[in-house]
Amino acid sequence: MANRSYGQEMEYIDRQNPYQWRVRAGFVPGMRVPGMFYVNSQLEKLLFEELESYSKRGNVGGFLPAIKQLANVAGLPGIVNKSIALPDVHSGYGFAIGNVAAFDMEDPQAIVCP
Repeated sequence: MANRSYGQEMEYIDRQNPYQWRVRAGFVPGMRVPGMFYVNSQLEKLLFEELESYSKRGNVGGFLPAIKQLANVAGLPGIVNKSIALPDVHSGYGFAIGNVAAFDMEDPQAIVCP
């Protein structure tokens, strides 16, 4: 995927209310459902600074931003409804810390996450 500017990344993210943001499909390839994150103004600033830094460094090196990790979870097989990041969200090792999701266990392609 080609590198996008911070402004281009933000075109996929919509504020729903003062504490809720929606990440639309297309933010990362293969998203099956939207992402949703809930943050106060202080954490909001940190999340968007992390995304901006990632965009400026050419999308290489360091941790993948929590918003990108939230969107990657939205592409996992069997995910139901949305990928959700709670107010303590921060970058993790794949799943963002504070990221939760439900999976349809009737779907033979669904993942099982310990």
